[in-house]
Amino acid sequence: MKHRVLPILITLVLICVIGGITAVGLINNYKKGSTEFVDYEATYGLEKDQYTVILNNEVETYKAVQSDGAVYIDAENVASYINTRFYWDNNENIFIYTKATEIIKAFPNEKGYHIGGETVSLDYEPVKTIDKKVYVAVDYIKLFTQCELETYTAPNRVVITTVWGDEDQASVKEDTVVRYRGGYRSDILRNITANEKVTVLQTEADWSWTNVATDDGYVGWIENKYLGTAQKVTTTAPAFDEGDFTYRKEEGRICLAWHQVTNTEASSPASLEQALNNTEGITTVGPTWFYFKDTNGNLTDVATREYVDYAHQVGKKVWAVFQNTITSTGEMSGKQTDKILSFTSKRENLINQLIARSLELGIDGINLDFEMILEEAADNYIQFVRELSVACRNNGLTLSIDNYVPLYTRHYNRAEQAKFADYVVIMGYDEFGSFSSEPGPVASIPFVRQGIEDTLELIGGDSSKVINGIPFYTRVWETQGSTFYGSLDPSTMSQAKAYLEKYPDSTVISWNAESGYNYGYYTSPLNDHTYTMWLEDAQSIAEKMKLIREYDLAGVACWKLQQEDADVWPVIAEGLNY
Repeated sequence: MKHRVLPILITLVLICVIGGITAVGLINNYKKGSTEFVDYEATYGLEKDQYTVILNNEVETYKAVQSDGAVYIDAENVASYINTRFYWDNNENIFIYTKATEIIKAFPNEKGYHIGGETVSLDYEPVKTIDKKVYVAVDYIKLFTQCELETYTAPNRVVITTVWGDEDQASVKEDTVVRYRGGYRSDILRNITANEKVTVLQTEADWSWTNVATDDGYVGWIENKYLGTAQKVTTTAPAFDEGDFTYRKEEGRICLAWHQVTNTEASSPASLEQALNNTEGITTVGPTWFYFKDTNGNLTDVATREYVDYAHQVGKKVWAVFQNTITSTGEMSGKQTDKILSFTSKRENLINQLIARSLELGIDGINLDFEMILEEAADNYIQFVRELSVACRNNGLTLSIDNYVPLYTRHYNRAEQAKFADYVVIMGYDEFGSFSSEPGPVASIPFVRQGIEDTLELIGGDSSKVINGIPFYTRVWETQGSTFYGSLDPSTMSQAKAYLEKYPDSTVISWNAESGYNYGYYTSPLNDHTYTMWLEDAQSIAEKMKLIREYDLAGVACWKLQQEDADVWPVIAEGLNY
């Protein structure tokens, strides 16, 4: 019996030993991992002469392409992701970059670009049509973009950095590999040597692999044991000359008073004198003068030189308002505006006429009031802003731009407005309006505050560029029980107060600190309807002026002259005295 058991035990031991050796070998082989290199072209979907684009340590879905010895990226992605200041005019086939005082144009399939009347020759085509699609040479991108950009081959890739600041970096402790995915079985992107630094993109305490990017554009994974402790490093942008962005800044706080005029007779010294009667502290008037003559880029106006001369005589500057209407009393239209702004030749025609007329009139600045801009037309609008700013800067005119609060108009690209314009004006009103389905104030304090904070965030916090607009009107809301009839026409301050004086026995007025308004309502004995209003008056204006002081803004703008009561002006003047 013993003789039978012994061989069995020996066999079992041998099986265990062999099994253990095999298991250790399998584990070691597993830990050694795949020794195969990634088929780069197949993995990233590269066809002949194509390059991957790695932008700020992310592999993009679009590709670059080589043609005639140069590497190109399609214009749409260049303008959308790499440098948003590039602009492609699809109607007239012009690729544009705008500097502080210059507009640079490149046309497809020309070996050079144009600044004003001069041509700069290149040994490549900066803009090229390939397979019916427009592409931009990476070397041309580098000319006008603050970036680090390198092109590599074997495999083909373009590595671009346009964002700098704090990032985590780690040193490789010993020679190892960067794998396509985390895990031993994933194929290798490239070998990496000891002491090479990588940027840490993703890691967690319970992960055994770290997502990294190499300086030459490989984005993959390294096993944690090969990495040293990550250190916070601050990267800095390379030197780049984007032109001298000088700004025309007023001394002291601005008090801009908009003056709505719709014909040349109203643009007279007498008209302005009447509008300024009983006012105080106004530094600048904004007559609504300029508008479109047609959709071909022609301009018309109701301006007079006599109005400007009188304004200067009484110590006021004139920022003429340019509105996107076809007639002086017309509705603003996003569609008709884009019919003009989407064509470079029309924008140029419009700007040339505007500047020539402004210089003829002797005005001090342009106040751009384009409303109802469509989201899909936002790029055309901001390009118009850039080009208009160049013309204003080169001709000594102040440029201010009106915007409703970002809640309504975030696509207006305030960051770029603030870069090119002298002032960004918030039209801090119409919280509730003709579009509303319930009654409410025109500009409550929380609404105004949010508009200011959102604007400052979008432009990078420079409060010296921001003017906050306040209303001199209110709305009277009509209801009956649960039935909402909407608002009557906007009422001046005096008109609103008159409503509340009709039926004093059935009228209730109280101060609402949260909204910053005297809130009033009454029920008419004639029709049993209730009329509600949040009164715009000296007290509500004082609350808004506190915000202008709190956020240290450049000043205030008032819509509009002759809707106010005289007692608001000392409040405004005092509010700007800081």
